[in-house]
Amino acid sequence: MQCWLISVVVVAVSTMILLFLFSFDSLEYQQIGLNYSFLSESVEKEPYKPGRYYLGVTNRFIKFPRTVQSVSFIDDWAEGLQGPALQSRTKDGLTVRLEVSFQYKLIFNELYNLWATLGHDHYETTFTRMAMEQLSTATTNHNAHFFFRNRTYVSTEMHRKLDEHFRQHAFAEVPFFQLRTVHLPDDFEDAIRETQVQEQHIHIARLEQKKKKVTFATEVLKAEQAVKKINNQAEGEATATLTKNRAYCEQYKYTQELQADALEGVIAASAWTAPELLDFLGLRAVRDHPSENTLIRI
Repeated sequence: MQCWLISVVVVAVSTMILLFLFSFDSLEYQQIGLNYSFLSESVEKEPYKPGRYYLGVTNRFIKFPRTVQSVSFIDDWAEGLQGPALQSRTKDGLTVRLEVSFQYKLIFNELYNLWATLGHDHYETTFTRMAMEQLSTATTNHNAHFFFRNRTYVSTEMHRKLDEHFRQHAFAEVPFFQLRTVHLPDDFEDAIRETQVQEQHIHIARLEQKKKKVTFATEVLKAEQAVKKINNQAEGEATATLTKNRAYCEQYKYTQELQADALEGVIAASAWTAPELLDFLGLRAVRDHPSENTLIRI
């Protein structure tokens, strides 16, 4: 009787220990989760972070990724990895293929809404379809020429719209987006490249024109400086000549005044008349004149 009772106690204790151990569930570092009860088939709204928790025997975690997840649409794709490059049309009707990839992250506080709206097993497929729809629609907002010249702007705009849509409808955010390649029709790309080559030639010609303008402007400045230099030299020489002439005139005037004063003194001392003084001056001039330069008319 005692052996039977001991066995029952041992089994009961073992069962309780096992039930206690199975009442725990854990979330790895890269996981977040919701507490799901198999008994009541209900889900607790408050999400759980990584760790080990006591949930009860009938409860387990519905696990979701905590880290960033990547979605790619590229030509070199493998089965199960989203799909090939997206194909759409530009605003002006040209076919365009986009190779893109982006990374999404589930919003922790919106985890219950994600499960209630999109479920646990198929939300990734829904995310892929959302991305295809949003990116294909965004392609129609711009013409082909704009795609070719403004890929950075197009990439930024696509990223913004995709992030807004995911936050509103997918309970996730899109922190990263890559517009890898834009494939436009070959004829269009060839024409654009030729246009760019011609524009490059025009740009080079304009730079050459600017260079020549600068060279010509420099030559003009040199000529203007040379003219200023000549004008300054001429003005200096003119000023010097004028000053010299004025000095000579002043000196000559002063000399004549002195001579006039002297002649007045001679007239006063000799009592000569003006004609007699002039005759004296004439004789004096003949006397002082070099004889080899003297010519006498008979």
